[in-house]
Amino acid sequence: MQDQDFILRMRSLIGSHFNHLGKEWVLHEVLADEGALVLSDPSNSSVIQANLFGEPSRKGPETVMIPLFGKASNTLSEELLELLANKIGPNTTH
Repeated sequence: MQDQDFILRMRSLIGSHFNHLGKEWVLHEVLADEGALVLSDPSNSSVIQANLFGEPSRKGPETVMIPLFGKASNTLSEELLELLANKIGPNTTH
């Protein structure tokens, strides 16, 4: 599978909920250039987010990034595989 095909398949999961780090997260964005997923906290709680210089900037939902690819070529990251195994809700096929 080409990386672009994989990115498109991952983008189809935007809005899906997952269990990760002991709580529920929603897939917010797929960053193709960085090779990462952005998960955000779907609750109404917010945290202070830092700007590029590490200074407090604004309040927003807590986010985490999950790498898409592993260190070896043509592999997926362990974090991604674990995340996909912990999807909440009905499984869909694309």
